[in-house]
Amino acid sequence: MWYLLLLLALVIVVAQFLLWRLQRRLLTGLMESRRRVQALEEAMARLTTAWSLLQEQHSTAAPAPAPAAISPISTPDDSEDRYRRALMLAQSGLDARRVAAICGLGEGEAELLLRMQRGEERHGRE
Repeated sequence: MWYLLLLLALVIVVAQFLLWRLQRRLLTGLMESRRRVQALEEAMARLTTAWSLLQEQHSTAAPAPAPAAISPISTPDDSEDRYRRALMLAQSGLDARRVAAICGLGEGEAELLLRMQRGEERHGRE
């Protein structure tokens, strides 16, 4: 009878080990996916900035539209996504007026995000 309990305990230990290995693999895959998504978001922000600069260069004959005339990319429902996009645009070097126009934020909000971004950059270097 004791050998059945020992066998059951061994099966439980092996199952726990296998589950632990599976969990490690899944977490590693998740972290790698997050890194890739972040890299893609940063690349998209750089491309968006480059695209807007190219549009400005090619439309020198026509005046640039006022920030109120530029339709926001996002809707009010996805405010977290708007702020994430605004931070990426701020990292890429756009000014507060441009970030506000693209993301549908107020200029004060965009300026605050830019200040926060500059503060994080300074804090990260220290």
